[in-house]
Amino acid sequence: MPKIYVKKGFTLQHEGEKHEFAVGNHDVPAAIAAHWFVKAHTGDEPAAGSEAEQGDMAEQRAALESAAQLLEGRAEQLRQLQDQLAQRQEAIAERDAELAKREAAVAEREQAADKAAADAAKAAKQSK
Repeated sequence: MPKIYVKKGFTLQHEGEKHEFAVGNHDVPAAIAAHWFVKAHTGDEPAAGSEAEQGDMAEQRAALESAAQLLEGRAEQLRQLQDQLAQRQEAIAERDAELAKREAAVAEREQAADKAAADAAKAAKQSK
């Protein structure tokens, strides 16, 4: 069985069968290795650990570390904003409770005033 190196993953329909090929080395039957579509997606295996590749990896690692630090900073900002929001929501709830108490007291005073006015009107009617 020939060994091929797939540069870009692909799917091959060959003789009624479906073959999935991921990037990497594969042992395949000679008929599949000779297929024109397979040849279009295969090539020489890249040399492992070339200096250019290592340099690219170092740059990518540095970029990822920078992005990770940025994300950590953003996560901390998000936590602070969430804490501020929670504090504001607590303050709103306290103000709502105070407002409800004040409204109840005002309603109570209004009822007392209405009752006093009704009692006064009743007393005035009776004294006539």
